[in-house]
Amino acid sequence: SSIHSLELRRPAAERPATHRLACMSRRQHPPCERPRTLGTTRRFKLAAVVASLLLASTLRAPCWAGPQAPPRREFLVAVSAAAATALLPLPGGGANAAADPSFLDGIRWDEPKRRKTGLRELAEDFTRAFQRSQWGVNGRVQPQFFADAFVFKDPDVSTDGLRAYAKGTGTVLSGCRADAVDVQLMEPDSFAIKWRIEGTANVPFPGLFIKPYFVTSTFVVNSDGLVASERDSFSIPSWDILLSAFAPWLPFLAPPEPPVLSPYA
Repeated sequence: SSIHSLELRRPAAERPATHRLACMSRRQHPPCERPRTLGTTRRFKLAAVVASLLLASTLRAPCWAGPQAPPRREFLVAVSAAAATALLPLPGGGANAAADPSFLDGIRWDEPKRRKTGLRELAEDFTRAFQRSQWGVNGRVQPQFFADAFVFKDPDVSTDGLRAYAKGTGTVLSGCRADAVDVQLMEPDSFAIKWRIEGTANVPFPGLFIKPYFVTSTFVVNSDGLVASERDSFSIPSWDILLSAFAPWLPFLAPPEPPVLSPYA
């Protein structure tokens, strides 16, 4: 007991770190017993693992072998990925930290419309302008090519009007790059551009990784020779794109498309 009394009389700074008195503190966790918190990266990985375990417990491995996912699998993956996203903090301010739409001020909305030409010439000129300006990701469109009532649709989003398309595209994808690799005529009044996208998205938070994949954009031309609509399709499902941002190591995800050199640069 004398040794114990001497121990209590020692200054606090000289007591061993494991001394029980070093752990005593009112209304808070004792420093030596305070639970550790996961870093942001580990929390992302943990959420992705939870999503993959949910899938594994519900689906059998042979379901992952087919090129097209059955609706049940697509639904479950989308729900899991969405749950993982919702449970995580949004660094950088979340969706409100997306690109500043002031970039629209630099677009010449009143520029004269392009004169009507043959479909092949329009498709070639349009594709080169698409590659040069990168409007497919930054939203900086050239109105001379488009009808004012231009409409856009992809598997996840639809917009009415050229301004709405430009604002939505630039706000979400300004951290990406688009590389056109091919253009095909689809008589009598449409053409399709195949292009590769890579980079980062601005929502749900800035810097969200986008696995490189191919987009096929089909454009319909009106009687004035202007592009009236665009419909996009992806080389991989939307759930694959989302899940790859959080758990790219999952074995059933499609591999990223390798870099390409655009012939329209």
